[in-house]
Amino acid sequence: MQTPDEFFTALDKEIMSSAAVGNPFFSAFREGRVDVEGIRFFADQYFLYIRTFPQILAGLAHRVEDEVIRRELAKTIVSELGGSAGEVHFELFRKATAPLGVDPAPVGAVDYLPESVALVDGIKDLFYNDTVEAALGGHYTIEQSGLPMISSFYEGFRVLPGSTYESMEYFYLHLLVEHDHVAWIRSAVSRALGDERTRADIHRGAMRIAGLLGDFWGALYSRLPATSRA
Repeated sequence: MQTPDEFFTALDKEIMSSAAVGNPFFSAFREGRVDVEGIRFFADQYFLYIRTFPQILAGLAHRVEDEVIRRELAKTIVSELGGSAGEVHFELFRKATAPLGVDPAPVGAVDYLPESVALVDGIKDLFYNDTVEAALGGHYTIEQSGLPMISSFYEGFRVLPGSTYESMEYFYLHLLVEHDHVAWIRSAVSRALGDERTRADIHRGAMRIAGLLGDFWGALYSRLPATSRA
């Protein structure tokens, strides 16, 4: 059986080589090829994901029997909701898009891509109905892929007309806290590592979310204007 370090090394390699991280949508952002109209469509779809995730994660925390694992999940929930005195993170995203004249629609107020719905429904199904180990694996992928995602979006947003230092707080904050989020979920997954069955569940959940995220980013890329696609 692999040591914990070997398990995480192999899992990280699979996640980082998946379309959840290496995808043309992130490349388009990094290269400044996503204009304001692209942001307008992206914002509604992405907002569905980030607006519902803390609530879904709270549901997983309720299912967990191990108090140490629940504590690690709670850290991320509290972080996403602004900590002790900060602003809820999805509201910071609204501030990032506001100078561009973009206001993400409330959840349920727009038509979503099938891949957007599939991502949120897939997280719910994994976190609410699958084994806790599989759910922890899925959460691990979300956090492990978070820093490459935020880094890509930061590069795109910072060159858009209207973006300011103040409006970019969502990205600055996540460039810092994503490291903590990964550490917290890694601690939770480490606690859950057991026999081959539990490890297989962790891996299965991680790869399920990697697939859903890859499909989501791919669908968003397909909706960019042809001039924005390489």
